Amino acid sequence: MSTPSNQPPQLVVPGQNTPPAGTQQLHIADRSGNVARTVQVTPAGARPDPGFHRRLISQLNVARQPTRQAMLLSGLGVAALALDVAATLNVGNPFLFSSRRDTWKEMSGSLEGDRSNLWRGYFDDIAPNWKGDAAEILQQYVRFNVNGLFSQLGKVSDDMSGAMQTQFKEVAEYDLSVLGLYAGSAPVFKALAGMSAHPVGRAALLSYLGIWAGALGNLLKQFADIYVTNEGELNKLELRLNDLLGAFYNSGKPEQGPRELNISPQIQHQDRWVPMEEQS
Repeated sequence: MSTPSNQPPQLVVPGQNTPPAGTQQLHIADRSGNVARTVQVTPAGARPDPGFHRRLISQLNVARQPTRQAMLLSGLGVAALALDVAATLNVGNPFLFSSRRDTWKEMSGSLEGDRSNLWRGYFDDIAPNWKGDAAEILQQYVRFNVNGLFSQLGKVSDDMSGAMQTQFKEVAEYDLSVLGLYAGSAPVFKALAGMSAHPVGRAALLSYLGIWAGALGNLLKQFADIYVTNEGELNKLELRLNDLLGAFYNSGKPEQGPRELNISPQIQHQDRWVPMEEQS
């Protein structure tokens, strides 16, 4: 995302309001907090929706018609309609979560690739050829500083991707459950509505409507469970993000400034680098 030059760079995480669609940027700051470079980021919403949600809503609207007509004929329209509205309003697009899942998965892979490049760069190129104080300083920096920070960032990305996958699965299952209930009950309601003028037919309609309303109530409970589970996952991720704040900012508070993460300037002294062949 684009951040004014007089404000610190911002990180957008799931649950926050995101900027309008368009080109977004990840800002990389130097030791003074100034933006040194930017990386172009493809917004999650830019990935195409395969049309699942649009088709589901279209099919659901068709299946709802005989159901709602039967509600009105039964005399219990207001109460049943309240359940109907609550259940169908909660139908969501699961591919919004799958898009974010893939974004975090790609970020995790990129972080792991960069971490491996740095790690292997030292142990393949530096360690076999150089000794001395500078090589030791560089080893400690790579092993305990940079590698650890990459690992923390990677874990957060993995957890974010996992949380988005869980939500994709839960929302898709809820959507299909709602569609299945309406599609399965629509022919029954249509038939019973045609017999509702007869007392026996009306009694059968009321009986079936009660069973249907109970099933719809269970779906609403399913949605409530999804919501609670999502809140729990987001709470865990927030704790992980707090760990990152502690790793990158003094006392974990951005207002106190970033931690000093640069390598010791002593590494620049040429006499601290000793070629391996001079060790014998």
